[in-house]
Amino acid sequence: MLDRFTYKQKNYGLLGLLILLCMVTYKRSFVHTLDAWNEIENQENQLAATKHVEQDIETLQMQIIQLNNNIGKSDVSHEKVQQKILSTISDFGVENEVNLEQLEQTHDFKTVDFSIYSNLIAVEGSFNGILSLVYHMENEFEYARVTNVMMYKEKELNYDNYKSKNKLYAKILFQHYRQN
Repeated sequence: MLDRFTYKQKNYGLLGLLILLCMVTYKRSFVHTLDAWNEIENQENQLAATKHVEQDIETLQMQIIQLNNNIGKSDVSHEKVQQKILSTISDFGVENEVNLEQLEQTHDFKTVDFSIYSNLIAVEGSFNGILSLVYHMENEFEYARVTNVMMYKEKELNYDNYKSKNKLYAKILFQHYRQN
């Protein structure tokens, strides 16, 4: 049966059979090997990424600790913080002629992660006294942070002498954060 074909035809047949055999072996084994190599490469990339994630988590934890230090002590209740603010202002006010004028009720705002407590306090005194109080509260007070200071003056009329006197006031906003 193979005698009726020439060597050229036999070689073409072998070449076709070899190509067909190569295609079958490629489909049956080489494709799986290449897929396995790609999967190994993806897994190695993910492994390298997880090593960086651990370092990133440590960095984020350090940043959270630094932020907690910047925003004040978070383990103290808002009533205690308000009492600390009042006692610090009253102690400081005796030395620097600053008087506590008004204390508003603590405002609280809740988010998913934090509860934010705001205390608004009005004081009256001289410019240097108020400025030194704000400086002291901003740098030395660790229970809450000064977030806003608004200074204004009002005229006080004295009807006995027909003279007016300017009084300087400041409203100081403190915020205290507590993690939920």
